[in-house]
Amino acid sequence: MSEPFITYTVQPKDTLQGLARTLLKKPAQWPQVAKLNGLKNPNLISPGQVIEIPKSLLNFNSQPRIAMQGKVLSVEGDVQISGQAAQVGAAVPEGAKLQTGPNSSAVVQLADGSRMQLMPKTLAEVTTQHGYALRDPSSSASTTWFSGAIRLVEGVLDTLAEKKANRAMPLSVTTPTSVIGVRGTQFRVAYEDPASGTARTEVIEGKVRTDNTTQKVGADVGGGFGAAIKPQDREVKVVALLPALPLAQVPERVLRSGTTDAMWTVGTLAGAAGYRAQFATDESFAQIRGDFKSATPAVNVAALANGSYYARVRGIDPAGIEGFDAVRLVQIAPAPIKAQWPSEIFLGAYATYSTEGLTLKVYGQTTDKPQQLSVQVARDAAFTQGLQTAVLRPDNTVLLTGIPAGQRSYVRFTGAAPGQEATSATYAMDLPANWGTTVQNLAQALQPVR
Repeated sequence: MSEPFITYTVQPKDTLQGLARTLLKKPAQWPQVAKLNGLKNPNLISPGQVIEIPKSLLNFNSQPRIAMQGKVLSVEGDVQISGQAAQVGAAVPEGAKLQTGPNSSAVVQLADGSRMQLMPKTLAEVTTQHGYALRDPSSSASTTWFSGAIRLVEGVLDTLAEKKANRAMPLSVTTPTSVIGVRGTQFRVAYEDPASGTARTEVIEGKVRTDNTTQKVGADVGGGFGAAIKPQDREVKVVALLPALPLAQVPERVLRSGTTDAMWTVGTLAGAAGYRAQFATDESFAQIRGDFKSATPAVNVAALANGSYYARVRGIDPAGIEGFDAVRLVQIAPAPIKAQWPSEIFLGAYATYSTEGLTLKVYGQTTDKPQQLSVQVARDAAFTQGLQTAVLRPDNTVLLTGIPAGQRSYVRFTGAAPGQEATSATYAMDLPANWGTTVQNLAQALQPVR
């Protein structure tokens, strides 16, 4: 890919010395510009000449500076901007300090379109967020070049850098011991152990440059690789990220045992010295409810309430570098398992008329599918009048006879769940008077009795 450049049209009052001093980082670089533009006489410029200047030679500090700001896209839990509670849509100006509490997270979009997610217990500062306006005097059009930098004081940042942004310099994330320069990528930066000064970078896609500011050494880190920066190490070792666990080794359910234990035990990953699991209420993991680390594949998520979560788990290698995610929709439920009935999980039926009777096609989704599911139908809600019982067939259908048109019947389900039997809530089934003549199907045959 060729280097970006700006186009400048020489004006009548321009001088060679003034132009070089205004547009270039070093005036002595003018011969290089003249050569790139094929100028026959590098010491002569004329009004109307069009000159192309590579971005790497531009003196952005001499250009008009534009104040810019980002905004908050998502807030979960305890999130603050410069000491104030953060709200979705709030402005994030240059100099803003962002902080998340335990089991809290936030997503911020910078002015160039890059997105940065602060993981739980993270403190970061937007140290640079402004633009430079570069305009060709012969045209009304101008180009804004973005300059952005984030200082990570503690915690973890997940960043998705906007690839199409015009950058005066690479977007960077700094920690007290490292500098990470970005070239359009998805990556994580962590500084979770200030006592040791260890910082780490994990690149999911693209490439970053990571530098040890103490030893003044660095390395390029490409997609699928990571590096741990320690102030005392004279070498930056780039290693492959651990692969994601196969989904077959990631359970879909966590069973709670009492109030202190809810163990989510995943498969063992070769090369892992630990595991990190995160639980969120949304598929993009913008709203993280739980962030857990464990030395074993068994992660205790007892702090989370019962319910369904998007969960991701990754292995951690001996250097602390975290690998690729395995993502699964997981339910945390009480133990022992209990049957879940329509008051909690939707269950309904589709009714079809035939000369043999009324066929109910039962549908829905239960967390714990009861076995030997049967249907009871009666003319009263107490199930004492005209009671009939039928067992569902393998295709979840049942044939009922003697159900009068134009009247209300009452329906309930019974079945055997693991270790117990259970009965559902009661449903009303109202057949219209023209049932079997002009009406032969009901899409919503059952309505809960309230």
